Amino acid sequence: MYREVYVFFVLFSRVISYNIEVTVKQGKLIGHREATVFDKRLYFVFYGVPYAKPPIGRLRFKDPQPEPKWEGIYDASTEFHGACAQAHIVHKHGLFGAEDCLYLNIYTPAIPKTEDVVLKPVIVWLHGYAFTSSFSHIHGADFLIDNDVVLVTITHRVGVFGFLKINDDDPHANMGLKDIVMALKWIRRNIKQFGGNKDNITLMGSNSAATFISLLLLTEASKLFSKIILQSGTLYSASILQGDHKLERERLKQELHKKSLILSKALTKDIVDASQKIYTRSEVENFQRPVVPFTPILEPTSNKSLLTKSPKDFFDIMKRKKIKPLLMGFNTQESISEVIPFIHNPYYLRLFRKIFKYMVPFHDGCSYNTTSQQYTRISEEIKERYFKGDITEKSLESFLRYTSDLIKYPIIKFLNIYLKLIKANTKIFTYKFDYRGSLNAVKATSIGMSNAKIKGVATGDEICYVLKCEPLWEDYVKMTREEVNTDKTVIKEMSIMWANFAKYGDPTPANYVGNTTWPPMSADGSNVLLIRRTFKTIDFRAETIIYRFWNHIYDRFYQDHHCKPKHDEL
Repeated sequence: MYREVYVFFVLFSRVISYNIEVTVKQGKLIGHREATVFDKRLYFVFYGVPYAKPPIGRLRFKDPQPEPKWEGIYDASTEFHGACAQAHIVHKHGLFGAEDCLYLNIYTPAIPKTEDVVLKPVIVWLHGYAFTSSFSHIHGADFLIDNDVVLVTITHRVGVFGFLKINDDDPHANMGLKDIVMALKWIRRNIKQFGGNKDNITLMGSNSAATFISLLLLTEASKLFSKIILQSGTLYSASILQGDHKLERERLKQELHKKSLILSKALTKDIVDASQKIYTRSEVENFQRPVVPFTPILEPTSNKSLLTKSPKDFFDIMKRKKIKPLLMGFNTQESISEVIPFIHNPYYLRLFRKIFKYMVPFHDGCSYNTTSQQYTRISEEIKERYFKGDITEKSLESFLRYTSDLIKYPIIKFLNIYLKLIKANTKIFTYKFDYRGSLNAVKATSIGMSNAKIKGVATGDEICYVLKCEPLWEDYVKMTREEVNTDKTVIKEMSIMWANFAKYGDPTPANYVGNTTWPPMSADGSNVLLIRRTFKTIDFRAETIIYRFWNHIYDRFYQDHHCKPKHDEL
């Protein structure tokens, strides 16, 4: 018996350890064959394929340039752990990734052998967190491959390297967004060689990556994809378009000057480290919006510009465009990873009793002095809405609800506007993710050793049920040994729905054999899919209340008020 098992694994390893050659516009490359964790379906993967020149040396802080043809055969068979330069999320002053990072990974169920083969739908995955970090290499395609979809994951510049405009006259800006566009152009030119259909590309992202995708709807680059999946983010995020980076740029230079360094020649680590010191602690505490120093900005119109239109003009712009099918949603407790200090030290909440230093979910409008009458009025309205007027160390659940609503409001706003744009044969599918399983890595990491009893799920907790998250490999393997496993059931259901949306523009089409029906969202906001241990459709009543409250705050205190922009208050 043992000999038979041994022979099986030897033969199986020989079957999957098979390389294949594909020719793209730049030349030939070799990929590797692997097997999916659940269905053991064989597929091909091509790691670390360059889609642009390395943005180093003279190309630092410049728009991406096309990758030239290469000599010989490019080896894309070895697992690639590349990430663009960013601050290490664990080690203070640490560096993660590198500037040479413009690569993509391609996962395909099959390589076409003839020209007349039926091409498969393509999902392009962008990962992002707070506009400053991204590491798509940890997300695998197994569950989508099992559903006959091609997956491409993109690495693009983030933070200071992705969004710093080095001087006012420089036409290079929003490099991180332009990296995505360059990658999409590469995919459209080459994906047929991997069995993918260039005319059926779904762009999918979570958190700030979803913001990037929705911003691309405002641009000519929207022609490069046909459907969108937005998970916990939209272009109405309060973190973006808060200025032109002049102040941030000067402070970055000042930080580098302390070490006798200049931007063009400083080491990657020194630039990343300096970018973490742009704002003082008091500035961060007094900001009335989320603080991220380097995010997308509006560009003056030129032959190099990409983002020239503001989200404020989204409705008017989209009225003149073809509206894309949309699958989008949010998680019930989006802010868990944003308020970790309060989770571990709830007594910090007492600091808000004297002066409640609030934040609002708008990226435009006023910023009031904390001693002003208007500031006090806004503060009291928010406290009454979320805390019934008083904040104590026992207010953690209320605080989480408040901070999560700051993230949900831009999502709800986007949905409401998109619903008004919907035309015949175009549909919106909306979900509310509240499943609490063993793969909710963000919530588990955020809570850590805390004794806090926190309801709901965090931003990003849905990802590992659609894409295979490499750090959780052992959890997936364990599921293969169990006949009944709720996590596995949720994975199967969600991945089928996401794949069906990429194929048909409908998560539960007529040929769907699952137990759930997910109708498109109606004009009155009904038909939201609630994802828990079992799936069911609900209405949008709770979210409508959130939307109305923050619209009231905006209309009363922010809209059409003449006040100073963000940087004038620093």
